[in-house]
Amino acid sequence: MSPKDNRPTEYTPRACLVIFGAFTCAFCTVGFMNSFGIFQEYYTKNQLSSSSTSTIAWLGAIAIFLLFAISVGAGAMLDIFGPTLMVYVGSFGCVFALMMISLCHEFYQFLLAQGVVLGISMGMATWPMLALVGQYIKVKRAGAMGIVLGGSSLGGIIWPIAIDRLINDPNIGFPWTMRIVGFIMIPCLIFSCAVAKSPKIATTNVESRDLHQGSSENTTEQKTAPRSHKAEALALWRKPSLQLLCLAMFIIYFGMFAPFFYTTSYAVEKGFSTSLAFYTVSIVNGASFFGRVLPGIVADKCGKFNCCIVSTITSGIIAMCWTKVTSVAGLVFWSAAYGFASGGILSLQQACAAQVATPSTLGLAMGTVSGSAALSAMANVPISGALVERYGYLSLSMFSGASLLLGGVLLIAARLSQNRQLRAIV
Repeated sequence: MSPKDNRPTEYTPRACLVIFGAFTCAFCTVGFMNSFGIFQEYYTKNQLSSSSTSTIAWLGAIAIFLLFAISVGAGAMLDIFGPTLMVYVGSFGCVFALMMISLCHEFYQFLLAQGVVLGISMGMATWPMLALVGQYIKVKRAGAMGIVLGGSSLGGIIWPIAIDRLINDPNIGFPWTMRIVGFIMIPCLIFSCAVAKSPKIATTNVESRDLHQGSSENTTEQKTAPRSHKAEALALWRKPSLQLLCLAMFIIYFGMFAPFFYTTSYAVEKGFSTSLAFYTVSIVNGASFFGRVLPGIVADKCGKFNCCIVSTITSGIIAMCWTKVTSVAGLVFWSAAYGFASGGILSLQQACAAQVATPSTLGLAMGTVSGSAALSAMANVPISGALVERYGYLSLSMFSGASLLLGGVLLIAARLSQNRQLRAIV
Protein backbone atom coordinates (compact mmCIF):
# COMPACT_ATOMS: atom_id res chain seq x y z
CA MET A 1 0.00 0.00 0.00
CA SER A 2 2.72 2.50 0.93
CA PRO A 3 4.64 2.34 -2.39
CA LYS A 4 1.41 2.95 -4.28
CA ASP A 5 0.50 5.78 -1.96
CA ASN A 6 3.92 7.38 -2.24
CA ARG A 7 4.12 7.49 -6.03
CA PRO A 8 1.22 9.91 -6.58
CA THR A 9 2.61 12.25 -3.88
CA GLU A 10 5.88 12.55 -5.83
CA TYR A 11 4.51 12.77 -9.37
CA THR A 12 2.09 15.55 -8.56
CA PRO A 13 1.12 18.22 -11.11
CA ARG A 14 3.56 20.50 -9.31
CA ALA A 15 6.40 18.01 -9.78
CA CYS A 16 5.52 17.60 -13.44
CA LEU A 17 5.68 21.37 -13.88
CA VAL A 18 9.14 21.38 -12.31
CA ILE A 19 10.27 18.65 -14.70
CA PHE A 20 8.95 20.57 -17.68
CA GLY A 21 10.51 23.78 -16.33
CA ALA A 22 13.86 22.05 -16.06
CA PHE A 23 13.32 20.70 -19.59
CA THR A 24 12.77 24.19 -21.03
CA CYS A 25 15.75 25.50 -19.05
CA ALA A 26 18.03 22.77 -20.43
CA PHE A 27 16.65 23.50 -23.90
CA CYS A 28 17.73 27.14 -23.62
CA THR A 29 21.06 26.61 -21.85
CA VAL A 30 22.88 23.35 -22.55
CA GLY A 31 20.89 22.90 -25.76
CA PHE A 32 22.05 26.28 -27.04
CA MET A 33 25.61 25.47 -25.96
CA ASN A 34 25.48 22.36 -28.15
CA SER A 35 25.13 24.59 -31.21
CA PHE A 36 28.52 26.24 -30.77
CA GLY A 37 29.78 24.43 -33.86
CA ILE A 38 27.60 26.76 -35.93
CA PHE A 39 29.25 29.82 -34.37
CA GLN A 40 32.70 28.28 -34.74
CA GLU A 41 32.23 28.00 -38.49
CA TYR A 42 30.50 31.38 -38.87
CA TYR A 43 33.05 33.38 -36.87
CA THR A 44 35.90 31.84 -38.87
CA LYS A 45 34.49 33.29 -42.08
CA ASN A 46 33.08 36.58 -40.78
CA GLN A 47 33.67 38.70 -37.64
CA LEU A 48 36.72 36.78 -36.40
CA SER A 49 38.22 35.75 -39.74
CA SER A 50 41.59 37.17 -38.66
CA SER A 51 41.70 34.84 -35.65
CA SER A 52 42.82 31.21 -35.72
CA THR A 53 40.45 28.29 -35.24
CA SER A 54 41.97 27.42 -31.87
CA THR A 55 41.58 31.03 -30.71
CA ILE A 56 37.92 31.14 -31.68
CA ALA A 57 37.42 27.81 -29.94
CA TRP A 58 38.20 29.49 -26.61
CA LEU A 59 34.76 31.11 -26.74
CA GLY A 60 33.07 27.74 -26.39
CA ALA A 61 35.79 26.46 -24.05
CA ILE A 62 35.34 29.23 -21.48
CA ALA A 63 31.55 28.92 -21.61
CA ILE A 64 31.69 25.15 -21.08
CA PHE A 65 34.19 25.47 -18.25
CA LEU A 66 32.07 27.99 -16.37
CA LEU A 67 28.92 25.95 -16.98
CA PHE A 68 30.47 22.88 -15.34
CA ALA A 69 32.58 24.67 -12.72
CA ILE A 70 29.52 26.35 -11.21
CA SER A 71 28.04 22.92 -10.45
CA VAL A 72 30.52 22.50 -7.59
CA GLY A 73 29.04 25.37 -5.60
CA ALA A 74 25.50 25.13 -6.91
CA GLY A 75 24.41 22.77 -4.14
CA ALA A 76 25.68 25.02 -1.36
CA MET A 77 24.10 28.12 -2.93
CA LEU A 78 20.85 26.21 -3.36
CA ASP A 79 20.80 25.37 0.37
CA ILE A 80 21.53 28.99 1.37
CA PHE A 81 19.49 31.03 -1.08
CA GLY A 82 17.05 28.52 -2.51
CA PRO A 83 16.60 27.95 -6.26
CA THR A 84 14.53 31.02 -7.12
CA LEU A 85 17.24 33.70 -6.93
CA MET A 86 19.79 31.64 -8.87
CA VAL A 87 17.37 30.73 -11.65
CA TYR A 88 16.15 34.33 -11.97
CA VAL A 89 19.68 35.75 -12.15
CA GLY A 90 20.85 33.02 -14.52
CA SER A 91 17.86 33.45 -16.85
CA PHE A 92 18.28 37.23 -16.99
CA GLY A 93 22.00 36.78 -17.63
CA CYS A 94 21.37 34.41 -20.55
CA VAL A 95 19.10 36.86 -22.36
CA PHE A 96 21.38 39.79 -21.53
CA ALA A 97 24.43 37.93 -22.89
CA LEU A 98 22.65 37.12 -26.16
CA MET A 99 21.71 40.76 -26.65
CA MET A 100 25.32 41.78 -26.01
CA ILE A 101 26.63 39.19 -28.48
CA SER A 102 24.53 40.84 -31.17
CA LEU A 103 26.59 44.02 -30.66
CA CYS A 104 30.03 42.37 -30.60
CA HIS A 105 32.71 42.90 -33.26
CA GLU A 106 36.04 42.18 -31.54
CA PHE A 107 37.29 38.92 -30.05
CA TYR A 108 37.48 40.23 -26.48
CA GLN A 109 33.85 41.36 -26.74
CA PHE A 110 32.73 37.88 -27.82
CA LEU A 111 34.85 36.36 -25.04
CA LEU A 112 33.19 38.45 -22.35
CA ALA A 113 29.62 38.06 -23.66
CA GLN A 114 29.52 34.54 -25.13
CA GLY A 115 32.26 33.03 -23.01
CA VAL A 116 32.05 34.52 -19.52
CA VAL A 117 28.59 36.04 -19.05
CA LEU A 118 26.71 33.36 -20.99
CA GLY A 119 28.64 30.49 -19.39
CA ILE A 120 28.08 31.73 -15.82
CA SER A 121 24.43 32.54 -16.47
CA MET A 122 23.69 29.15 -17.99
CA GLY A 123 25.32 27.42 -15.05
CA MET A 124 23.28 29.43 -12.53
CA ALA A 125 20.04 28.57 -14.32
CA THR A 126 20.76 24.93 -15.17
CA TRP A 127 22.06 23.28 -11.99
CA PRO A 128 19.37 24.51 -9.56
CA MET A 129 16.66 23.26 -11.91
CA LEU A 130 18.33 19.85 -12.14
CA ALA A 131 18.62 19.75 -8.35
CA LEU A 132 14.93 20.61 -8.00
CA VAL A 133 13.98 17.58 -10.09
CA GLY A 134 15.97 15.43 -7.67
CA GLN A 135 14.15 17.01 -4.73
CA TYR A 136 10.69 16.40 -6.18
CA ILE A 137 11.26 12.98 -7.77
CA LYS A 138 12.76 10.13 -5.77
CA VAL A 139 10.98 7.22 -7.43
CA LYS A 140 12.29 6.48 -10.92
CA ARG A 141 14.49 9.55 -10.73
CA ALA A 142 16.57 8.39 -13.69
CA GLY A 143 13.55 8.60 -15.95
CA ALA A 144 12.81 12.15 -14.86
CA MET A 145 16.44 13.19 -15.34
CA GLY A 146 16.42 11.59 -18.77
CA ILE A 147 13.46 13.72 -19.78
CA VAL A 148 15.18 16.86 -18.52
CA LEU A 149 18.46 16.08 -20.30
CA GLY A 150 16.44 15.35 -23.41
CA GLY A 151 15.68 19.07 -23.45
CA SER A 152 19.34 19.84 -24.11
CA SER A 153 19.34 17.40 -27.03
CA LEU A 154 16.18 18.93 -28.43
CA GLY A 155 17.86 22.32 -28.18
CA GLY A 156 20.86 20.90 -29.99
CA ILE A 157 18.53 19.89 -32.82
CA ILE A 158 16.48 23.07 -33.14
CA TRP A 159 18.97 25.83 -32.35
CA PRO A 160 21.55 25.01 -35.06
CA ILE A 161 18.86 24.83 -37.75
CA ALA A 162 17.16 28.02 -36.60
CA ILE A 163 20.42 29.93 -36.25
CA ASP A 164 21.67 28.74 -39.65
CA ARG A 165 18.46 29.84 -41.38
CA LEU A 166 18.38 33.21 -39.63
CA ILE A 167 22.05 34.07 -40.12
CA ASN A 168 21.97 33.27 -43.84
CA ASP A 169 18.85 35.34 -44.41
CA PRO A 170 20.09 38.66 -45.88
CA ASN A 171 17.17 40.50 -44.28
CA ILE A 172 18.10 39.33 -40.78
CA GLY A 173 21.83 38.74 -40.42
CA PHE A 174 23.86 37.91 -37.31
CA PRO A 175 22.84 40.77 -34.95
CA TRP A 176 19.12 40.18 -35.28
CA THR A 177 19.61 36.42 -35.20
CA MET A 178 21.01 36.69 -31.67
CA ARG A 179 18.22 39.06 -30.64
CA ILE A 180 15.56 36.73 -32.00
CA VAL A 181 17.14 33.82 -30.13
CA GLY A 182 17.00 35.90 -26.95
CA PHE A 183 13.33 36.75 -27.51
CA ILE A 184 12.51 33.07 -28.05
CA MET A 185 14.25 32.14 -24.81
CA ILE A 186 12.40 34.73 -22.72
CA PRO A 187 9.04 32.87 -22.37
CA CYS A 188 10.81 29.52 -21.85
CA LEU A 189 13.00 30.90 -19.07
CA ILE A 190 10.09 32.80 -17.52
CA PHE A 191 8.28 29.48 -17.15
CA SER A 192 11.38 27.93 -15.57
CA CYS A 193 11.57 30.82 -13.10
CA ALA A 194 7.89 30.48 -12.25
CA VAL A 195 8.22 26.83 -11.19
CA ALA A 196 11.62 27.18 -9.46
CA LYS A 197 10.42 26.61 -5.90
CA SER A 198 11.56 24.03 -3.38
CA PRO A 199 9.04 21.32 -2.41
CA LYS A 200 8.72 22.40 1.24
CA ILE A 201 5.02 21.62 1.57
CA ALA A 202 5.31 18.28 -0.23
CA THR A 203 8.25 17.28 1.93
CA THR A 204 6.36 18.16 5.10
CA ASN A 205 3.36 16.07 4.05
CA VAL A 206 5.47 13.05 3.27
CA GLU A 207 7.41 13.33 6.53
CA SER A 208 4.25 13.72 8.62
CA ARG A 209 2.71 10.69 6.94
CA ASP A 210 5.80 8.61 7.61
CA LEU A 211 5.80 9.72 11.26
CA HIS A 212 2.10 8.93 11.58
CA GLN A 213 2.75 5.46 10.27
CA GLY A 214 5.39 4.94 12.92
CA SER A 215 8.43 5.12 10.70
CA SER A 216 11.15 6.24 13.06
CA GLU A 217 14.02 5.65 10.63
CA ASN A 218 13.52 8.93 8.78
CA THR A 219 13.45 10.87 12.05
CA THR A 220 16.70 9.28 13.14
CA GLU A 221 18.35 10.09 9.81
CA GLN A 222 17.19 13.72 10.00
CA LYS A 223 18.66 14.10 13.47
CA THR A 224 22.00 12.47 12.73
CA ALA A 225 22.58 13.63 9.15
CA PRO A 226 23.45 17.26 10.00
CA ARG A 227 25.95 16.16 12.66
CA SER A 228 27.64 13.57 10.45
CA HIS A 229 27.42 15.36 7.11
CA LYS A 230 31.06 16.49 7.18
CA ALA A 231 32.23 12.99 8.03
CA GLU A 232 30.04 11.52 5.30
CA ALA A 233 31.41 14.03 2.79
CA LEU A 234 34.98 13.10 3.65
CA ALA A 235 34.11 9.42 3.45
CA LEU A 236 32.51 9.99 0.05
CA TRP A 237 35.59 11.74 -1.33
CA ARG A 238 37.78 8.90 -0.05
CA LYS A 239 35.81 6.25 -1.90
CA PRO A 240 37.95 4.73 -4.70
CA SER A 241 34.82 4.35 -6.82
CA LEU A 242 34.10 8.10 -6.74
CA GLN A 243 37.73 9.03 -7.28
CA LEU A 244 37.98 6.73 -10.29
CA LEU A 245 34.64 7.98 -11.63
CA CYS A 246 35.83 11.60 -11.41
CA LEU A 247 39.13 10.72 -13.09
CA ALA A 248 37.29 8.82 -15.82
CA MET A 249 35.00 11.78 -16.56
CA PHE A 250 38.00 14.14 -16.51
CA ILE A 251 39.68 12.05 -19.24
CA ILE A 252 36.47 11.43 -21.21
CA TYR A 253 35.63 15.12 -21.51
CA PHE A 254 38.97 15.83 -23.15
CA GLY A 255 37.64 14.32 -26.36
CA MET A 256 33.91 13.76 -26.07
CA PHE A 257 32.72 17.15 -27.37
CA ALA A 258 35.10 17.33 -30.35
CA PRO A 259 32.63 15.70 -32.80
CA PHE A 260 29.83 17.94 -31.50
CA PHE A 261 31.84 21.05 -32.33
CA TYR A 262 33.79 20.01 -35.43
CA THR A 263 31.49 17.85 -37.56
CA THR A 264 30.32 21.00 -39.35
CA SER A 265 33.80 22.20 -40.27
CA TYR A 266 34.82 18.64 -41.19
CA ALA A 267 31.89 18.33 -43.58
CA VAL A 268 32.75 21.68 -45.18
CA GLU A 269 36.38 20.66 -45.65
CA LYS A 270 35.33 17.40 -47.30
CA GLY A 271 33.27 19.32 -49.86
CA PHE A 272 29.78 18.53 -48.60
CA SER A 273 27.11 21.17 -49.10
CA THR A 274 27.02 23.94 -46.51
CA SER A 275 23.42 23.15 -45.56
CA LEU A 276 24.25 19.48 -44.94
CA ALA A 277 27.30 20.50 -42.92
CA PHE A 278 25.18 22.61 -40.60
CA TYR A 279 22.58 19.85 -40.24
CA THR A 280 25.21 17.41 -38.91
CA VAL A 281 25.09 19.17 -35.53
CA SER A 282 21.34 18.59 -35.37
CA ILE A 283 21.79 14.96 -36.42
CA VAL A 284 24.31 14.37 -33.61
CA ASN A 285 22.04 15.99 -31.04
CA GLY A 286 18.93 14.28 -32.41
CA ALA A 287 20.47 10.86 -31.93
CA SER A 288 21.81 11.99 -28.56
CA PHE A 289 18.21 12.59 -27.40
CA PHE A 290 17.45 8.87 -27.69
CA GLY A 291 20.91 8.05 -26.35
CA ARG A 292 20.16 9.94 -23.15
CA VAL A 293 16.71 8.48 -22.51
CA LEU A 294 16.96 4.82 -23.57
CA PRO A 295 20.22 3.89 -21.76
CA GLY A 296 18.75 5.26 -18.54
CA ILE A 297 15.84 2.85 -18.85
CA VAL A 298 18.17 -0.06 -19.61
CA ALA A 299 20.58 0.92 -16.82
CA ASP A 300 17.92 0.34 -14.17
CA LYS A 301 17.96 -3.34 -15.11
CA CYS A 302 21.53 -3.89 -16.31
CA GLY A 303 23.48 -1.53 -14.07
CA LYS A 304 24.41 2.13 -14.43
CA PHE A 305 28.17 1.62 -14.51
CA ASN A 306 27.82 -1.30 -16.91
CA CYS A 307 25.81 0.76 -19.40
CA CYS A 308 28.07 3.79 -19.04
CA ILE A 309 31.11 1.65 -19.81
CA VAL A 310 29.47 0.29 -22.95
CA SER A 311 28.48 3.78 -24.10
CA THR A 312 31.96 5.18 -23.48
CA ILE A 313 33.88 2.42 -25.26
CA THR A 314 31.44 2.43 -28.17
CA SER A 315 31.81 6.21 -28.48
CA GLY A 316 35.60 5.85 -28.55
CA ILE A 317 35.48 3.28 -31.36
CA ILE A 318 33.06 5.40 -33.40
CA ALA A 319 35.20 8.52 -32.88
CA MET A 320 38.24 6.75 -34.30
CA CYS A 321 36.26 5.97 -37.46
CA TRP A 322 35.51 9.66 -38.04
CA THR A 323 37.87 10.29 -40.95
CA LYS A 324 36.69 7.19 -42.81
CA VAL A 325 33.45 9.04 -43.57
CA THR A 326 33.62 10.16 -47.21
CA SER A 327 29.98 10.11 -48.37
CA VAL A 328 26.75 11.86 -47.43
CA ALA A 329 25.17 8.62 -46.19
CA GLY A 330 28.29 7.80 -44.21
CA LEU A 331 28.37 11.24 -42.59
CA VAL A 332 24.70 11.02 -41.57
CA PHE A 333 25.10 7.48 -40.19
CA TRP A 334 28.31 8.31 -38.33
CA SER A 335 26.82 11.47 -36.78
CA ALA A 336 23.75 9.56 -35.60
CA ALA A 337 25.83 6.69 -34.21
CA TYR A 338 28.17 8.96 -32.27
CA GLY A 339 25.30 11.09 -30.98
CA PHE A 340 23.45 8.04 -29.65
CA ALA A 341 26.52 6.46 -28.03
CA SER A 342 27.80 9.66 -26.41
CA GLY A 343 24.32 10.53 -25.17
CA GLY A 344 24.53 7.56 -22.83
CA ILE A 345 27.64 9.03 -21.19
CA LEU A 346 25.96 12.36 -20.55
CA SER A 347 22.86 10.85 -18.99
CA LEU A 348 24.50 8.06 -16.97
CA GLN A 349 27.39 9.97 -15.39
CA GLN A 350 25.07 11.53 -12.80
CA ALA A 351 23.30 8.21 -12.26
CA CYS A 352 26.69 6.63 -11.53
CA ALA A 353 27.52 9.45 -9.11
CA ALA A 354 24.20 8.96 -7.32
CA GLN A 355 24.88 5.22 -7.01
CA VAL A 356 28.20 5.87 -5.25
CA ALA A 357 26.71 8.49 -2.89
CA THR A 358 24.61 8.15 0.22
CA PRO A 359 21.21 9.91 0.42
CA SER A 360 22.71 12.82 2.36
CA THR A 361 25.64 13.28 -0.05
CA LEU A 362 23.74 12.91 -3.32
CA GLY A 363 24.12 16.52 -4.40
CA LEU A 364 27.76 16.61 -3.35
CA ALA A 365 28.57 13.55 -5.43
CA MET A 366 26.85 14.92 -8.53
CA GLY A 367 28.54 18.28 -8.16
CA THR A 368 31.94 16.67 -7.64
CA VAL A 369 31.64 14.52 -10.75
CA SER A 370 30.43 17.44 -12.87
CA GLY A 371 33.09 19.76 -11.49
CA SER A 372 35.84 17.25 -12.19
CA ALA A 373 35.08 17.55 -15.90
CA ALA A 374 35.18 21.36 -16.00
CA LEU A 375 38.86 21.80 -16.83
CA SER A 376 39.01 19.02 -19.40
CA ALA A 377 35.78 20.18 -21.03
CA MET A 378 37.31 23.65 -21.38
CA ALA A 379 40.61 22.32 -22.72
CA ASN A 380 38.87 20.02 -25.21
CA VAL A 381 37.79 22.78 -27.60
CA PRO A 382 41.10 24.68 -28.07
CA ILE A 383 43.10 21.45 -28.14
CA SER A 384 40.78 20.15 -30.85
CA GLY A 385 41.17 23.36 -32.83
CA ALA A 386 44.96 23.23 -32.58
CA LEU A 387 45.03 19.58 -33.70
CA VAL A 388 42.87 20.34 -36.73
CA GLU A 389 45.02 23.32 -37.71
CA ARG A 390 48.36 21.52 -37.47
CA TYR A 391 47.68 17.86 -38.18
CA GLY A 392 44.18 17.59 -39.65
CA TYR A 393 41.08 15.73 -38.61
CA LEU A 394 42.76 12.32 -38.32
CA SER A 395 44.70 13.52 -35.29
CA LEU A 396 41.50 14.89 -33.74
CA SER A 397 39.73 11.60 -34.41
CA MET A 398 42.51 9.62 -32.70
CA PHE A 399 42.69 12.05 -29.78
CA SER A 400 38.95 11.96 -29.19
CA GLY A 401 38.75 8.19 -29.47
CA ALA A 402 41.79 7.60 -27.23
CA SER A 403 40.41 9.81 -24.45
CA LEU A 404 37.07 8.00 -24.55
CA LEU A 405 38.67 4.56 -24.52
CA LEU A 406 41.00 5.48 -21.65
CA GLY A 407 38.01 6.87 -19.78
CA GLY A 408 36.19 3.61 -20.41
CA VAL A 409 39.07 1.68 -18.82
CA LEU A 410 38.89 3.91 -15.74
CA LEU A 411 35.14 3.37 -15.57
CA ILE A 412 35.79 -0.38 -15.57
CA ALA A 413 38.15 0.13 -12.63
CA ALA A 414 35.48 2.18 -10.81
CA ARG A 415 32.95 -0.55 -11.47
CA LEU A 416 35.28 -3.33 -10.24
CA SER A 417 36.04 -1.37 -7.06
CA GLN A 418 32.37 -1.85 -6.15
CA ASN A 419 31.89 -5.43 -7.31
CA ARG A 420 34.49 -7.68 -8.92
CA GLN A 421 31.95 -10.14 -10.31
CA LEU A 422 31.83 -9.66 -14.07
CA ARG A 423 28.12 -10.41 -14.35
CA ALA A 424 27.09 -8.24 -11.41
CA ILE A 425 24.56 -5.46 -11.97
CA VAL A 426 26.54 -2.35 -10.93
